[in-house]
Amino acid sequence: SEDGSGDIMWVRFLVDSGYLYHAGGFYVVFSQTPTYWLDNCLHRKPLPDNLPEEQDKLWRIKRTEQGLRVTCNGVTILDVVLSDQLCDDSDWKDFWNKEISRVYFYRLDTASISYRTTG
Repeated sequence: SEDGSGDIMWVRFLVDSGYLYHAGGFYVVFSQTPTYWLDNCLHRKPLPDNLPEEQDKLWRIKRTEQGLRVTCNGVTILDVVLSDQLCDDSDWKDFWNKEISRVYFYRLDTASISYRTTG
């Protein structure tokens, strides 16, 4: 998606323990100045300005032990260490400290065409 398109990319992490439980997520709005959210942590921050200009983008979104790493076309966009100082939501640990078993793209995602998981 292009900056200013208004498209949304929204990835959610889930825990499957008989029921599906939310375990954080990553969300980008491709506005004139693209912004991102970390579900249950951080709300509406501008993406760094190193986003590749190509219209076709290959995103890698990885939960790490400390937080989240996001690359786009091989360029690191975010490498976030979650903490009480970073997160606006006081209950962030209840979501982000869970071991995820599934990833899905939320129904409001208008930017993604396909995805694949890696081990």
